[in-house]
Amino acid sequence: MSRYVRTIGLSITLGLLAAVTGCASKETATVSFSYVVEKDKGLPPGMKTIAIMPAKVGETTDPKWSELSTTVVAALINESRGKFGTDVTVTERRDTKAVFEEADLAAAGMSTKKGGSGGELIGADGYLLSNINVKVEKHIGKQRTLSGLDLAGWGGHRSGGGRVNAETEEVETVTRNMTVQTEFKLIDSANGRVWEHFSPKTYRATDRTKASPIFGSSRTEAELTPQDQIIGSLVERGAREFVSKLMPCRIDVETEVESSGNKNCVEGVRLLRAEAYREAISSFQAAMAEDSNDHRAAYGAGVACEATQQFEAGLKYYNKACAGENNRTYADARDRMKTYGSRVRK
Repeated sequence: MSRYVRTIGLSITLGLLAAVTGCASKETATVSFSYVVEKDKGLPPGMKTIAIMPAKVGETTDPKWSELSTTVVAALINESRGKFGTDVTVTERRDTKAVFEEADLAAAGMSTKKGGSGGELIGADGYLLSNINVKVEKHIGKQRTLSGLDLAGWGGHRSGGGRVNAETEEVETVTRNMTVQTEFKLIDSANGRVWEHFSPKTYRATDRTKASPIFGSSRTEAELTPQDQIIGSLVERGAREFVSKLMPCRIDVETEVESSGNKNCVEGVRLLRAEAYREAISSFQAAMAEDSNDHRAAYGAGVACEATQQFEAGLKYYNKACAGENNRTYADARDRMKTYGSRVRK
C-alpha cells in the first residue's frame, strides 16, 4: 500500500474518530479551597452546652444516616470551638444507656465508684434536633460506542478508492440520582422555644457511568463513587449550612472544571490546575469575549473568583453560567455564593 493511500486511510479514520469523540481538545481541573464564614444569628445568650439528639428515622432514613447526622454536627461544633473560639460544648446523649447502667451498678454496690453515684451527663442549655430523608433512584441507559473499523478496497493498490466502515454497538450505562432532605432545629431549654429552624432543604447529586466512545464496554454500578460517600457529603452540606448560622464555620469547596473548545478557556483550565487563579480569570474573560455564551468559561471564572475571595464577581460569573446551561453544579455554586458570600471572614 502506498504512503499516499495509507495517509488517506489514516485521515479518514481520524475523521471518523473525531466525529465520535468530538474534535476539540479539552482540559479538566479539580479545584479545592476553603474559607471561613461568620455566624448569622448566633447562639441564644447563655447557651454554653448543646445536646445533639439522633435524627429521626423514617421510611427513607436508614439508622446510619441518623448516626452520621449526629456525628457531623458534633464535629462542626467542636471545630468551631477549637479553631474559632466559640464558647460552647457538646454534651453527649448517644451513650445514655451506658451511663444509666453504671448508675444502677453503683446504686447496687457493684461499682467501684465511691459514694454510690454513677456517671453523669453534662446538663444541656439547648437541644439540637434533626430529620434526614434519603432517596436514591437508579436508571439503566444505553450509549453507542465505536466497536470497530473496516478499511477495505485499498490493499495492494497504489492509488484509487476504497471505503472505511465504522461499526458501532450499544453498551449499558448506569445513572444514580440521590436526593437528601435535611431539617434542623435548635431549642432553647431555658424556655422550650425554637431558637433556629433550618427548614427542610433538599440537596441532590447525580452520578453516572460513561463508556468510552471508542471501543467502550458496559459499565456497572460498582465502578461509581460509593453511594454512602455521596449521600454523606450531601448530609454534611446541610449540617454545615445550619451550623454556620449559629457560629463561625469552615466551608470546603471541591469542584471539577471542564473547558470548552475555546483555546482561551482551555488555557484558563490549565491555569486553574496550576492554582494561578488571577491569570485564569483573564483567560476565561478572553474566552467569553469571543463567545458570550461560553458557560464553561463563565463557571471557570466563577471558581477562580471564589478561590480568591472575589465573591461579588464570582456570583456574577456563576449567574452567567446558569443562564448558559441548566447545570446542577452551576446552580449549587451560585446558591453557595448567595448563602455565604456576604459572611466570609476577611
